[in-house]
Amino acid sequence: MKPFPYIQQQDEKDCGVACLAMILNYYKTEIPIHKLRELSGTDLEGTSAFGLKKTLENLDFECLAIQADNEIWQEKELPFPLIAHVLVDNSFMHYVVVYDKKGASLSLADPAKGKVKKSIEAFSAEWTGILILPTPKKSYRPIKEKVNGLSSFLPIIWQQKKLVFHIVLASFFITLFGIGSSYYFQGLLDYFIPYQAHSALNIVSSGLIIVYLFRVFFEYSRSYLLIILGQRMSIAIMLTYFKHVLTLPMTFFATRKSGEIISRFLDANKIIDALASATLSVFLDIGMVLLVGITLAIQNSTLFLITLASLPFYLIAILAFVKSYEKANQEEMTAGATLNANIIESLKGIETIKAYSGENQVYDRVDREFIKLMKKSFQTVTLDNVQQGIKHTIQLISSALILWLGSYFVMDGTISLGQLIAYNALLVFFTDPLQNIINLQVKMQTAQVANKRLNEIFDIEPEQVNTSIEKTISVENFQQGISLERVSFSYHMKAPTLNAISCWIPAHSKVALVGVSGSGKSTLAKLLVNFYSPSEGTISYGQVNHLDIEYKQLRENVTYIPQDSFFFSGTILENLTFGLSIIPSFERILEVCKAVQLNEFINQQPLRLETVLEEGGVNLSGGQRQRLAIARALLKDADILILDEATSGLDTILEHKILEYLLQLENKTLLFIAHHLSIAKECDQILVLHEGQLVEQGTHDKLRFNQGIYQQLWEI
Repeated sequence: MKPFPYIQQQDEKDCGVACLAMILNYYKTEIPIHKLRELSGTDLEGTSAFGLKKTLENLDFECLAIQADNEIWQEKELPFPLIAHVLVDNSFMHYVVVYDKKGASLSLADPAKGKVKKSIEAFSAEWTGILILPTPKKSYRPIKEKVNGLSSFLPIIWQQKKLVFHIVLASFFITLFGIGSSYYFQGLLDYFIPYQAHSALNIVSSGLIIVYLFRVFFEYSRSYLLIILGQRMSIAIMLTYFKHVLTLPMTFFATRKSGEIISRFLDANKIIDALASATLSVFLDIGMVLLVGITLAIQNSTLFLITLASLPFYLIAILAFVKSYEKANQEEMTAGATLNANIIESLKGIETIKAYSGENQVYDRVDREFIKLMKKSFQTVTLDNVQQGIKHTIQLISSALILWLGSYFVMDGTISLGQLIAYNALLVFFTDPLQNIINLQVKMQTAQVANKRLNEIFDIEPEQVNTSIEKTISVENFQQGISLERVSFSYHMKAPTLNAISCWIPAHSKVALVGVSGSGKSTLAKLLVNFYSPSEGTISYGQVNHLDIEYKQLRENVTYIPQDSFFFSGTILENLTFGLSIIPSFERILEVCKAVQLNEFINQQPLRLETVLEEGGVNLSGGQRQRLAIARALLKDADILILDEATSGLDTILEHKILEYLLQLENKTLLFIAHHLSIAKECDQILVLHEGQLVEQGTHDKLRFNQGIYQQLWEI
């Protein structure tokens, strides 16, 4: 039986897709984790059994999902490998692969812990009874889609080729000066002291001091250039990653925690370190090993053979730790991502934590994750220390053997004492670059794990890929109404949130979207600005399908205002004009602020529009934030405004004044998502959603006595 492939989960909620990846790998198919996440509908809650089943079926597998008991393990025709659903520590759901059974023992591939064996009795204590049984169809053909390797970052090194050349040149001179100074000891022992050569000693020693001064200068230069190289690579990799993340669709952010995204940003340092080390090793260390190796062989071939004899032991020390390193690094990075996510989540929810006196509870949770990270980090460092200790032992034994045998050669007169000391001094310039090449394995392994995590994100397609087709459309399309034809949508293979919505929103009309919480109102609003794409049906602006409109142009002309808008650390003016391609006149800004009843608040501030807002606008009330958000949207001057409970934090008088102004905007289409039916009463048309379906539409007067959902909402 061929060995079952093991793939470790990258993030806390990736156990399902990691199991999928193992099953597929067993059948010679390789698909990146991020694509499996998309196919299976993995989100912040993890992966459903239905998502795993549908993914396997889409990839040409027959797939049964069953509820069973321990009797199933007695079946002789049970198709291995299969996926089992378990409850770990009676606290969280998890998936594992069962890939073999021998007697009363099951062989498991746990995405979090590795390959383990468990008795059927022990396994049944955590097994929920759910099994997913995949078998490839006759039409099945393996697929190979690999994530880019570290080589994808080589162009970044090539861009810094001049800098790398100067670093290598400085390193070459440092090594050259070191090799030259090694022969000083040979001259000292074999010539200057025995022959009392005072003059020659003074000249050579003075020259050596000058050489040492040059060496210090070149070492400083190299360190300085390495700092510059590291910073340039950081800019190229880390900022490119952040820029790419900003272009990704909303589905990416909806299915991942902030800490997981940030942890990959920090993982880039490991790639930078490995690439810098690899570059120097390729251009310098390999050359030095060859150059100094030839010099040592000329000095004494027997001693050099002893030096070479140590190399297989170094190789064994490397190979013995490869798998352990990969697993330890993956676990450490996953634990770091979980800790980051918990800390960020805690800071975002600090008001709730304080309100419910939950400081200790939150601290305990972060404390557990931190201890877990420390344990994983300790494992990684311990592995590194053990391997370094083994390598150092090999080096010391090799040096001791060389001095031991070399001493016999000196006694026999084969070589002089100076030659032995010079050989030992030169040996440093052979073993140091050799150690650099050998130690590169640890850095490269760490970088490979970081690369998988980073390139998984880089491989995700941006929100809208540039094509050769010009997708800019006439602005007039946004002034011709909005058409929805049988629009359906569901989040990540769950029950449909919207089901076959069809309606027409005339241009420049004022429309209210009402319904109980969870009826799909906000989801529909997000579809209109292409945060998400419909599962079925079409949304058109004028005669153009909104999927055919370049997303930047779409959002320039359709502005979505959520209930809780975000404000950046900066002045009121900077926040009001955020994202605007054309900055409006100062008079227009004051006019809009007056329209949304902000002028009194601004006049009370000592710096007026230059008053600095804290991150998230925490120094503002909820109503002030909502008024600022509406003002920002009005300054953008889009043709269509979607207000998602955007006035819910205002008192009745303020809300009435702002709505009065908004409803008088003749050349704009306004869509109000509202629980306050007083807003709906003033609109031209009301759309009533219930359980994802459009159940009523019409004016307030028409729906008020229609014996439907709207009448119930109005009377309540």
